Amino acid sequence: TEFISSVSHELRTPLTAINGWSETLLSGEVTDPESIQKGLSIVVSEGHRLSKMVEELLEFSRIEDGRFTLNVEPVDIQAEFEDAIFTYRQLYRKKHIRLDYHPCEEEFPPIPGDPERLRQVFSNLLDNAAKFSPEGGTVAVNLRKAKNALMVSVTDQGDGMSADTQAHIFEQFYQGDTSHTTQGNGLGLAMVKKVLELHGGSIQVNSATGQGSCFTVTLPI
Repeated sequence: TEFISSVSHELRTPLTAINGWSETLLSGEVTDPESIQKGLSIVVSEGHRLSKMVEELLEFSRIEDGRFTLNVEPVDIQAEFEDAIFTYRQLYRKKHIRLDYHPCEEEFPPIPGDPERLRQVFSNLLDNAAKFSPEGGTVAVNLRKAKNALMVSVTDQGDGMSADTQAHIFEQFYQGDTSHTTQGNGLGLAMVKKVLELHGGSIQVNSATGQGSCFTVTLPI
């Protein structure tokens, strides 16, 4: 019951926007090009959001019932991490957020893993950092080696999280404070946690209200 209620609520939001703007545009009430363009942009973006949400729900379902598999191969974590950073640089520029990354000179050994899934983990963290960072802020990212593990951290300068929010942030459908953003469905970090657990890894968050958040991924070597 809780699952159906949560899914229904999450699907309703983009569907309401799509239906509302579609009906408005078809009715001919809006005639100026700027408003028409805005309406069409909303329909397209909400459609993409809906598609992503459905795909994440399907993937989460596969994980929960054991049908989710990894295509394991030797992975160059630094290369996968830097690919994700490169992908998000344009989004950060658009939002006027500085992405602070300095490649580590230390050589990292390949680790067994699914490169596509690990890139999904990094992309989710970078996307969240951009989402909750203020314009003109900085997101610091780094990769380092610690004993028998590789550690990836993403630190933003957002509003941070309370202890209560941190306790639930990796639960499915939990979104915490959404006053600064309407995007997301509360599945991203739950997926990240599941994928890392399948790799024998983990994720932690260190945050405080008004002091930003730091997400740290640990993967065994």
